Amino acid sequence: MRGGIPLFRFRGIQVFLHWTFLLLPAYIALTGLAEGSSWRVIATDIGQILIVFACVVLHEFGHALTAARFGVGTRDITLLPIGGVASLERMPEEPRQEFLITLAGPLVNLVIAGIAFVTLALSGLAILTSDLFSDLSSWAGVLTFLFVANISLFLFNLVPAFPMDGGRLLRSGLGMWLPRPKATRIATVIGRILAVGFVLYGLYSGGAILAIIGIFIFMAAGSEARIVQQKADRQGLLVGRLVRNDLIRMEPVATVQDAWNALTLIDQHVLAVMDQGLFRGLVGREELKSALQRSEGGNMIGPLARHVPSVAVEESALAVLERMAREQLHAVMAVSQGAQVGVILRKDLEKALGPIGTGVGPSA
Repeated sequence: MRGGIPLFRFRGIQVFLHWTFLLLPAYIALTGLAEGSSWRVIATDIGQILIVFACVVLHEFGHALTAARFGVGTRDITLLPIGGVASLERMPEEPRQEFLITLAGPLVNLVIAGIAFVTLALSGLAILTSDLFSDLSSWAGVLTFLFVANISLFLFNLVPAFPMDGGRLLRSGLGMWLPRPKATRIATVIGRILAVGFVLYGLYSGGAILAIIGIFIFMAAGSEARIVQQKADRQGLLVGRLVRNDLIRMEPVATVQDAWNALTLIDQHVLAVMDQGLFRGLVGREELKSALQRSEGGNMIGPLARHVPSVAVEESALAVLERMAREQLHAVMAVSQGAQVGVILRKDLEKALGPIGTGVGPSA
């Protein structure tokens, strides 16, 4: 997604135009010139594309604003030659939430088509059967094109080719009865079969864009299926397996200078403050370094100790890592049957599980 040209920001969501999008109007212009089309016809074709992608932006905001209602942020929206992509911070695993977020996009297109249809109906339904959809020189032509384009976007996005909207709706529907990995595998198989069909039909009919969309769907479906399966595999890892008992332990009365010397001697970044065998908190290098710069090397480390939450050793390591990322925690205390057994460092969780990723939302 690199190479985006910033267009505007709405509700804190930046909209980018990917540089490859510029190839689309260039392709239309060159094709038109090669076929001997007038500049007026070429300008009309490019205008139609711009109208379609304006509707795509609204489609993606449908996803993004619905996701916000479930506490899911959207980093940005990027327009590509084959559609738009809303980059969600994460994709909800609750099937109902994913279903509603996904459905919101096509519903936006249906609403736009409905508004255009009602406006046209007030002018006479016969206009829908005319050739005005190829003429943008009048409001009637623009409205007719809006109706046709948005009905097409609505229907196309409901094709169950995962990870398109229709495929995500299928996955979330299956997820209400099946485990998420299995629902994803089924949606992926169906999506890849349809993707191959898109490629073959696109090559047969000369529809290069459809063939490219098919390739994109085939690759994206496999990538997301792997991510879901890896996450399911990681769910089985418990934090108890990652408890650290090798941290340097010092009493609260130890001096900042002694703690700094102990950490730097064996190149560690955090030490545990223990008071009569009980964990009182953690002190990191940065806190010690700041204290030394303030000429507080002789002070006790007790006041510098940061309290950290406790987690049970039976908890999922992935769930704990997600919590630590969400709450900006670098360590938590592991407990077993109420007894402290050691410390869990975020860096150890990330080493075992990988950093918490972000989700990419549905695309049009």
